[in-house]
Amino acid sequence: MNFEWNSQTIRWYEEANAYSGFFGKVAGLIAPMLQGYSTLCDIGCGLGLLDLELSSSIGSITCLDINPNALAALQKNIEARQIGNLEPRLMDCRDLEGEWDVICISFFGSREIENFLPYCRELIAVVGKQQQSELYPEKYRKFSKNTAEKVEEVLKEKGMDYVLREAAFEFGQPFHSQADAEDFVRTHCPAISPEDLSSFLEESLKATGDSQLPWVIPRLKSFGVFEIKGGL
Repeated sequence: MNFEWNSQTIRWYEEANAYSGFFGKVAGLIAPMLQGYSTLCDIGCGLGLLDLELSSSIGSITCLDINPNALAALQKNIEARQIGNLEPRLMDCRDLEGEWDVICISFFGSREIENFLPYCRELIAVVGKQQQSELYPEKYRKFSKNTAEKVEEVLKEKGMDYVLREAAFEFGQPFHSQADAEDFVRTHCPAISPEDLSSFLEESLKATGDSQLPWVIPRLKSFGVFEIKGGL
């Protein structure tokens, strides 16, 4: 993520997933790829929302991330759902040790695919495509996102075999109030001008008709799911 995991950003992300069911739908695409395998490592798992959905599809999942706040939120959900086969582990992916049937990287680490192949039999990479809409003004983005289009180009250049499936699911951001939406955009774009903030929300913020989450910035999130043979 391009922001720090804290109580507020965790709330936003979990509410977005609960509102859209995004990671449940992604898990539905990945689960069939796990047949015949028993161990999975999710590198850069963040809040582990994908792992929670995949927990019934494979024997065990190691959930790696460098952020203790994200892993604490994951542990809370593990306990609430009484899931016994997820292991959160505070670790930098550069210190990776171990072997797994499958390594999964989901919207993280797609520039380092080759570094992870020696540790798995199969690598699954979920990589966002170039989006038509975003949750904040694109001109304020602080980093250059990797995309599924770029990953496929690199794989072709290196002659690496892969299978690619493409999908798009709604993954917008709901809000409790217009002030909540303003806080969200400012968190992602601390330098945003008042004029740009007002203009963006006027164009993007939509009423939902839901009393609990009456506002949303809709976003159809397009992505590719790559299957690549590992080195084990």
